[in-house]
Amino acid sequence: MNTNQLPFLIPYLLSAVISFSVALFAWQRRRVAGALPFALVATSQAAWTMGYLFELNSEGLAAKIFWDDVQFVATLIWPVAFLAFTRQYTGRQFQRPRLAWALILTPLVLFLLLLVTDKFHGLIRPSTWLIPGEPFDALMYEFTTAVWLLAFYGYGLIFTGLYLLITRFIRAQRLYRQQVLFVVVGALFPVIGTFLTLVGVTLTFQRDTTPVTFAISNLLIAWGLFRYRLFDIVPVARDVVFEGMSDIVLVLDAENRLVDINRAAQRMFGRSANELIGKPAAEVLAAWGDLAERFHQESFPKTEIKVQWGEETQYLALRITPLRGERQRANGRIIVARDVTDRKRVEQAIQEQTMRLQVANEELRVLSQVKDEFVANVSHELRTPLTNIKLYHDLLLLQPEKQRPYLEILRRETERLEKLIEDLLTLSRLDRDAVKLDFRPIDLNQMMQELVADRQLLIESYGLHLMSHPCPDAPQVQGDHILLAQVLSILLTNATTYTPAGGCVNVHTQVAEGHGQNWAGFSVQDNGPGIAPDEQNKLFTRFFRGSAAQSGQTAGTGLGLAIAKEIVERHHGRIEVSSEGIPGKGATFYVWLPG
Repeated sequence: MNTNQLPFLIPYLLSAVISFSVALFAWQRRRVAGALPFALVATSQAAWTMGYLFELNSEGLAAKIFWDDVQFVATLIWPVAFLAFTRQYTGRQFQRPRLAWALILTPLVLFLLLLVTDKFHGLIRPSTWLIPGEPFDALMYEFTTAVWLLAFYGYGLIFTGLYLLITRFIRAQRLYRQQVLFVVVGALFPVIGTFLTLVGVTLTFQRDTTPVTFAISNLLIAWGLFRYRLFDIVPVARDVVFEGMSDIVLVLDAENRLVDINRAAQRMFGRSANELIGKPAAEVLAAWGDLAERFHQESFPKTEIKVQWGEETQYLALRITPLRGERQRANGRIIVARDVTDRKRVEQAIQEQTMRLQVANEELRVLSQVKDEFVANVSHELRTPLTNIKLYHDLLLLQPEKQRPYLEILRRETERLEKLIEDLLTLSRLDRDAVKLDFRPIDLNQMMQELVADRQLLIESYGLHLMSHPCPDAPQVQGDHILLAQVLSILLTNATTYTPAGGCVNVHTQVAEGHGQNWAGFSVQDNGPGIAPDEQNKLFTRFFRGSAAQSGQTAGTGLGLAIAKEIVERHHGRIEVSSEGIPGKGATFYVWLPG
């Protein structure tokens, strides 16, 4: 090599150095998607350029053909590596990669075999010659069909890769568009160089223009490497992380305008990124209340908001983080919203269930207390007659001469015990809904008259007057005749018990209106000692016996009114008492049933 040739070789040497540097840079980042095949692209371009340098500087036809073969090998590697790079860089992988790459490599392997055996068949270079010139002798040969097929096949692979890059360019954000643009433009220059070589256009002193275009290509791509951090941030990473997130992600600039949005957010708003990017946050997030106005705060705590989309309610957990640039100045915010609607509904369901359980627990506590009181009362009520029975049984054995009065006492205590047991069984059946009500039309006047007629002589034997007052307008009611007659019997028994001799018991039927409904019923009025006001709210409690019953030593179980209340309530009615608590004015009990 003489000094006159050196200036012509320096540009190619610089191109090869740049290509090797780019390859080394990509190799150092080989864990990043696309970096490894791109290193192979740059290495093949460097090998092509170096092969061309050695071809130029070689003496003789055989040496030049050898280095031209090296360039052919680089030609085989470059398109395949470029396609592999673009697929990894854009995240577009084959569904069956092994089969696909096997099909892609098969033609190239066949051409490589033809190249190695070319001296036997001449399918690659049927004839070669040297054209003397300055500063170098030029190797020349005709391009055969095999070379053209290789060229078109390589173009097919390269243009497939360029198509992937261009589609990425169209969809990419600004930073990634600038990255992709440099890669696309850088890849186009060698394509143009090889095409000019194939059609016979030379822009230099030699046959092959491609190494010249490699220099321009690698300079452009090298600028993309350092200026736009190629292989430090790649679009496929953004797709996997940003676009693939199920959370809603929005990016705002310093003026609270939307500058980026992922697919989850687009689905939620029902609008594309092109429709939303650039709009003020207050407009985009109108459904999120006054949240957009609070973005001006330097920091924003994690919070939950409720968003109404038509009839659907959605709950979002928000985290807003400031984005800082140089000197830690806030130049925007990133909003991450997670749909917690299902979790919120579960929490609400748990809360509602907890409240129901608390209510049920309180009811159980009350029932347990009632049960304890009930057992205590039953024990007390049973103990008295049993004690008397045992006592007078023993007295009867010791004093048989007093048989008559003792037997009378035993009879009363036995009846009292029997009545208590019957009442307890009745309440038990009512509590367990074991009493099946036979609802039929009932004439209250007729029921009253029948019961008054049956009790007339008994009540008069106590020196009392029993009067009935039927209401001519009383309608029939739906009810169980036996049970309602039992309620009236209980009230008559109580009135008879507490009315002194010479008193009067009045039974009425009546009608009334109230609570938007017609009512019919009956009442029992006596002129006994009455019921004190502070005892009236306890009157229907089981085993409750008022002061009048206790002071008068009146026999009873304290269960009659409780039974009456249970029966009336199962008829969807109500039972009431009215009394001033003044002796002689007595008390009146009312039973009202739906008319």
